[in-house]
Amino acid sequence: MKRIATLFLLLLLLFSAAGCAATEEPVEGLVLYGLTAEEERLGGDIISGTTVLPWEELPQEREAQVQAVMEHLMRSEGDYRSPLPENVKLRQVQLSGSTACVDLSVGYTLLSGMELTVADYCITLSLTQLTGVYAVRITAEGRELVHRSKQTLLSGDVLLSSMDDVVRTLTARLYFLNEEGRLESEERLLTQYEGESAAQVVLNALTEGPENDELLPLLPEDFTGMSARMESGVCHLNIPGESMDLLQEEKLLQGVARSLLSAEGIQQVQLYVDGTPQGEIK
Repeated sequence: MKRIATLFLLLLLLFSAAGCAATEEPVEGLVLYGLTAEEERLGGDIISGTTVLPWEELPQEREAQVQAVMEHLMRSEGDYRSPLPENVKLRQVQLSGSTACVDLSVGYTLLSGMELTVADYCITLSLTQLTGVYAVRITAEGRELVHRSKQTLLSGDVLLSSMDDVVRTLTARLYFLNEEGRLESEERLLTQYEGESAAQVVLNALTEGPENDELLPLLPEDFTGMSARMESGVCHLNIPGESMDLLQEEKLLQGVARSLLSAEGIQQVQLYVDGTPQGEIK
C-alpha cells in the first residue's frame, strides 16, 4: 500500500467499522459519505457511509450523475450531514477522461487541515462509485487549493476499517477494440485484494470488458479459463486450448499482453497453452 501523508494517517485513526461500514448486504445504490453526528461518534467515527442514493434516481449521462451526486452531498437532509459548509456552492462539474472535475465556490478555500481532508474524501469516496469515474479533482473558483498535499484524489488513498482486506489499488492500462477493430487503451484503477496477483486482477478486468461505451470487448464471448501466476516479475499466462482457438487475430493476444505489462510489477509475459510453454508475448 502506498505511504499515505501524515494527515491521512490521522484520518484513518478516526475511522471505525461502524462509521464507515459498507453493509454486508449488497447496496442497491450509491453510498453518500458525510459526517457522523457528534453524539454517535463515540470518540472515533467522523465519516459515515450509511445514506444510499438509489441508482434509478440518477440520470443516465455521466456528467449529470456527477452533478446530481454533488448536489446531494451539499445538502444535510434526514440522517445525512454534509461535510461542506453551507456557504459553499457548486459552480461547475466536468469529466476529463476518468477524472471528475468539481469546481466549488470560494467558501471551500476556508477549509484546511482535517476539515478539508474529510470534505475532499467524502466527495471522492462518493463520486468514484460512479461507472467510469476513478479520480476526482476539486477546485475553488477554478483554482487548485495550494495547501492540499495532492490535487488528484483517488478512493484508494483512504483505507476504511471496513475494507481492511484491501491490499492496494492497482493502476493499469487495459486494451480493448475500437470501432475500427484496432487496439485502444483505457486507463483503469483496479482493487487488488489480499491473495490476488496483479496479473489476475488485470485478467479479471479484461474479462469484464471496457467501461468506455465506445470500446468493444477484447476477448470473444466464449473465451474462458485464462489464468496467471507471478514469479519474480514474470507473468506466466496459461490459456486453455479451446479458448486459444478463439484468438484468431494476433492483436487480441497482444492486447492481453500489453494490458498485463502496463501493471506495476509485471516485466514479462510468458504464454502457456494447456500448460505447455509457447514463449514470450509482447
